[in-house]
Amino acid sequence: MFGVALLAGFGFYLYKLTRGDVEEPDLIGTAAAIGDLPDRARRTLVIAMLVVAAAVILACAEPFANSLIDAGTELGIDKFLLVQWLAPLASEAPEFIIAIIFASRGKGTAAIAMLISSKVNQWTLLVGSLPLAYLAGGGGSALVLDGRQVEEMLLTATQTMMGVALILVLRFHRWSAWALLALFVVQFPITSTEGRLVLCGVYAVVAVCALAVNRRHVLPTLTAPFTRNATVHGGHPRPHAEIPSPAAPPGSRPPTGDTVG
Repeated sequence: MFGVALLAGFGFYLYKLTRGDVEEPDLIGTAAAIGDLPDRARRTLVIAMLVVAAAVILACAEPFANSLIDAGTELGIDKFLLVQWLAPLASEAPEFIIAIIFASRGKGTAAIAMLISSKVNQWTLLVGSLPLAYLAGGGGSALVLDGRQVEEMLLTATQTMMGVALILVLRFHRWSAWALLALFVVQFPITSTEGRLVLCGVYAVVAVCALAVNRRHVLPTLTAPFTRNATVHGGHPRPHAEIPSPAAPPGSRPPTGDTVG
């Protein structure tokens, strides 16, 4: 049921995205060439690329995971750490590179939007699909996590909560970026359960403090996905969303001021 609820949340997220105003994207290179195609040819090509990508993933995922674990065993590296860090790094590197390119070209909103959208996908579609995939693979109706997996889920959840709290006003300051980077790097040498739980507490405290500072924006942010014409604090109408995420729902204003990128 938890997986179904997360998938339903992802469906609601997609629904809200389709209800906003459509803006013509600034396409270059291959994307521009595909965008210039007639509607039928463009849609056929996009569907074909999705099918080919899905087929490649299905064909390579299991051999890649097994090879990764076997290599870790031969090198004496913990397979959990390999799967936790190396596999995501390989699979998510393209979006990181694109986000960095966007930011370096002064398109900070596009960079943050892409990363937040990826985070939404991970915490709804990806996590929600795991119990269903486990059930389809012959497992039970519940995906049981061991102690270490619970630690990682809790650590990631508190990290996400802190990130949402820091960008609640849709301004991503440089000090926020440095704080997120520092806390992320700190977790690497901390391997004990007690240490990681303390780190979770630090994330939670920072999140609570940020929510307290930005408390005027909490209620508008929570209610914005369920209202058609959201407004910012002060009664001024918001333009349509430029950051597609629960923390920046349709109708939010773009980041301004001292922003990263």
